[in-house]
Amino acid sequence: MSKKTLSLIRPPKLNLGDKVGVVAPAGPVDKQQLHNGLDVISKMGFQPVLGRQIYSHSRYFAGDDLQRAQDIMDMVRNPEIKAVFCARGGYGTNRVLKHLDAKVIRANAKIFVGSSDITILLHYLYLHCGVLGFHGPMVVGSFGRAPMPQSRKQFRNILMGEASAKSLHCQNAKVFSKGIATGKITGGCLTLLCRSLGTPYEIQTRNRILFIEDVSEPLYKLDGMLWQLQVAGKFKRVRGIIFGEMVNCNPQKPGDGRLEDILADLFPKPDIPILTHCPIGHSKEIWTLPFETQTTFDASTKSLELKNCGVK
Repeated sequence: MSKKTLSLIRPPKLNLGDKVGVVAPAGPVDKQQLHNGLDVISKMGFQPVLGRQIYSHSRYFAGDDLQRAQDIMDMVRNPEIKAVFCARGGYGTNRVLKHLDAKVIRANAKIFVGSSDITILLHYLYLHCGVLGFHGPMVVGSFGRAPMPQSRKQFRNILMGEASAKSLHCQNAKVFSKGIATGKITGGCLTLLCRSLGTPYEIQTRNRILFIEDVSEPLYKLDGMLWQLQVAGKFKRVRGIIFGEMVNCNPQKPGDGRLEDILADLFPKPDIPILTHCPIGHSKEIWTLPFETQTTFDASTKSLELKNCGVK
């Protein structure tokens, strides 16, 4: 299916009591963390339903590629399942995409939520299915590991279409470049954004608000990946950039500098708003962001205002 011919579908919002599927498109899950995360989802008022392969473990995957893809498609085809929540990242989501049925996903559009390795699935949903996905906390990788009280509230509210979830502010963010911009929001894990280049799932950044996050990568690797995005033209005509906390992305030795030094090289005279240290991706708190949703980004006030919650 061509992305040029597809109008974007906003999936139906969740209601209390809805059944939500939990699948592992990438790495295997920790059973205790899964139990913890399922308890969080249940306390939100939803009924989690596990994919058949959720406990599978094959090398560094949660089952083989076909099994993981089948779990996703089973949730899509099941009319009782109103959303698909990804358990965790790791590696392997890219390997299941060719086994998914874009036409079926579009015909049965529902909420998908994930981050980290799930980044590439969210771009697949937009580009090949015309379905809006959500970059946000995961059942095991996020809710199963940390309390995340603010994230839980915003996650629940935005998926239920509550207007309060559209306004986001991070007092601890750092302003690299002031300004206000409006555009559709997109992004994800930096490693996966680079991995998407030259593939049918390549991130589209023109006229977008771009968010970027990653975890446990040394600064020189961040430098190299950001350079790759730059030379691939992904910063041309971008309207604003929001960086996550980049957890554990530290200098390896004194003198290596900081993320801000890399940004100063990439954007010596920035004419767009740029924030760093925002709660996106691998953080103690994580915003849930609906892809391709019109957004106003004000770096000076460290805030985002979404036009809608991404659901209907």
